[in-house]
Amino acid sequence: MAEPDCRVIILTCNWNAHQCLQEAGKQRLNLPPGVRHLKVDCLGQIGSSVILKAFEKGADGVMLVGCSPEECHYEFGGRRAAELFEEVRALAGLLGFSENRLTFHQVRTGEGEALIETVRSFVARLANDQRTLVKLEADSG
Repeated sequence: MAEPDCRVIILTCNWNAHQCLQEAGKQRLNLPPGVRHLKVDCLGQIGSSVILKAFEKGADGVMLVGCSPEECHYEFGGRRAAELFEEVRALAGLLGFSENRLTFHQVRTGEGEALIETVRSFVARLANDQRTLVKLEADSG
């Protein structure tokens, strides 16, 4: 069976998270196919509608990646991003989306390789969920 092609949006802050992806790129560590990266100034400044729009447009998963609270350039961003994640997770559940389709990760400067591994793990989990869903649909049909 072919691997499901997961469409994942990664929203990163302009600072640590984006720097980690750039660092990983310099090391030739690539994001999995189907993963798209969008840089925002700070995760704490976006609203839940941005994330929900990604699901509406067909994303299989959304990953929020921001600075660790002690390294946040805006001081409030890490805390607000964690609140945003919980808010969107609750809304997504009400809309019928699995909570496994949304994840939140905070990084420190210099964690590019670890971030790529976290993204790959998230994509693998989504692909496994898709395979399970396809199998269940085939078995019931």
